[in-house]
Amino acid sequence: MTKDIDIQLERQNHGDWINIYIPYPSDEKMFGSLQNEQGEIIKKVKLKEGNNSIDISNIKTASINLKVETAYQTILKKLKLSL
Repeated sequence: MTKDIDIQLERQNHGDWINIYIPYPSDEKMFGSLQNEQGEIIKKVKLKEGNNSIDISNIKTASINLKVETAYQTILKKLKLSL
């Protein structure tokens, strides 16, 4: 795959979100999971081609680990949530 997955943190008055754009289709299931600093899974969602949003409004930690798993790549990223 030559196209990259785009990950953005979005803060708005209607909530906080992680936006994940996946530019390619896959026959295999794609997942995104949020983990705390101890490695415990806080939230796991199924992803699809195109735009995906994960609500993080109720997560009260300063940072979170995001793992995006597709058939073509796995992305691990630490996101700072506090301003």
